[in-house]
Amino acid sequence: MKLIWLQIYSASDKESYSLVLSEDLSAFGYFQRSTVREHLVFASRTSCTRCPQGTRITIALKEVPYKCHCYRKINGLAGIVISDNEYPDRVAHSLVSRVLSEFEKKFQNDTWNKVEKDENFDFPKNAELLQEYQDPKEADKYMKIQQNLDDIKEIMHKNLEEILRRGETLDTLLQKSTDIGEVSKMFHQKAKKNNQCCQWY
Repeated sequence: MKLIWLQIYSASDKESYSLVLSEDLSAFGYFQRSTVREHLVFASRTSCTRCPQGTRITIALKEVPYKCHCYRKINGLAGIVISDNEYPDRVAHSLVSRVLSEFEKKFQNDTWNKVEKDENFDFPKNAELLQEYQDPKEADKYMKIQQNLDDIKEIMHKNLEEILRRGETLDTLLQKSTDIGEVSKMFHQKAKKNNQCCQWY
């Protein structure tokens, strides 16, 4: 079981801006990481923007064994965890709740809610929690004594295609995205054409 991504966004229905990002892409080859990173940024930003306020969703990343767990709060603060398929959804969403709670303790609402571009807030707790939750059994023991976190009752399970607006396709969204470079777009097109296991969506 593996966590590879923990990110916090200031999210709206039109755009989401990254506030903090921690990653562990050591499972990927050195030359793959930039392409993988671009696709994960794209999936994360799209998920935060399309996730309704006050809801949690778990999104399957098609053709790869990873899932994107998203929680967008009513105030617009959103968290993303990307894990492999074996990692328990409940623990992943517990991590999202905890990291957002810690972030809000450190930063006031008007600090992060007014950003108009991707930022890099000084929040080392994000990387610490990514490491702490690598073992879900240990993390789950800790979560049982945390009474101040949101109660996770319902997690909607979707795939990335289901959260797109009517008439949109992943291909057109990828072409418009500033998160994806030209090399990665060509990689996506070739992978889709060849129907290889490395296809991302």
